[in-house]
Amino acid sequence: MEKKRNSPAKNLPPWRVTSEGSFWDVASRERPAILLPFGGEFQWFGSHWVVPGVYSTAKALVVDFCRQVDVDAMRAFQEKYHLTPDRDDIRNYTREEAARIEAESPMGFFFHVAAQVNGKELPMSRGSGVGYIPYQVEASAEALSVVLHYGLDQSTCWYILRCIFPWRRRQQVESLSFRPEVEPVRQPGQPFQIQPGERVELTHPQTGERYTLTALKLVPDTVNSNFPDMEDWDVPNHLWKLTYTLEPELEEFVLQDAEEGDPMRPKASQEDGATGSTVGCAPLQPVKKKTSPGPASIGVIGGAAELVEIQAGNQVAFSSLRFEPAASVTWLPMFQGRNVEGITVDMLPQA
Repeated sequence: MEKKRNSPAKNLPPWRVTSEGSFWDVASRERPAILLPFGGEFQWFGSHWVVPGVYSTAKALVVDFCRQVDVDAMRAFQEKYHLTPDRDDIRNYTREEAARIEAESPMGFFFHVAAQVNGKELPMSRGSGVGYIPYQVEASAEALSVVLHYGLDQSTCWYILRCIFPWRRRQQVESLSFRPEVEPVRQPGQPFQIQPGERVELTHPQTGERYTLTALKLVPDTVNSNFPDMEDWDVPNHLWKLTYTLEPELEEFVLQDAEEGDPMRPKASQEDGATGSTVGCAPLQPVKKKTSPGPASIGVIGGAAELVEIQAGNQVAFSSLRFEPAASVTWLPMFQGRNVEGITVDMLPQA
């Protein structure tokens, strides 16, 4: 059984590390990295971490961080949301489901890290990650190649992040340490509907702290959907605007529509009058912003519309954009994830 499980390794390319940052840089013309005699293990954020590979290139220091993930927790998570290798596209889920998947995933851990090389800080510029799941080894040959190369435990799950720390010129590394810090994942609360004058009690899903949201106004509105270079597209422009207060005040709180809006669609042909069909482009997603004096505006960046309402003293949230006004809106509160103090990890020379 073990031999059959590891059979995908036969098709793996040779191990090669460069400053490009991916795990398979077979096409890169850069000279392969030099393995440095540093490594280590540590416990942090409830997980066991291994740093099995530290590399030197002409352009950057390259480091592989491997975080062990409980296999039973991963299996239960996948069963809860019916996740399989051929059904892991986040677009298959509602906005609320997608938010909960991101928040609850045992693999869903975001962090940034700075290196201390010979006592001087070297910031991380980028990274790439892969996940290894022992009962789905064929889903990620890249992850399997890392697990096999480093001799990691093949019976458990791993999230592997390759981090790039650029330097002006290659350095002789005499001492090395890292300081990882968590990037909190937004936590979805319980969705709700509300009318002006009503209040709803919200609970932070991680801390249990309670907040009172009071709706001041809820009005239909439209936005200008005539964007430059988009004359051939119909863009939804109907939305609901909610003005509210939150007590006590909470930084990094976001209120968004629990449902996606309507996607853009090609305009009907002027020659034959045919109706344009909807295309699979990203829907326009209004985003709530903190308020201060000024007018409302709309802009399109990367295919998504961002609405900004400026109104002193209160908070404003917008529903998703639709071609026709929605009969009602279900709001999804999003809370900032819990902060975790970073640690300093010294890498010891390896024999």
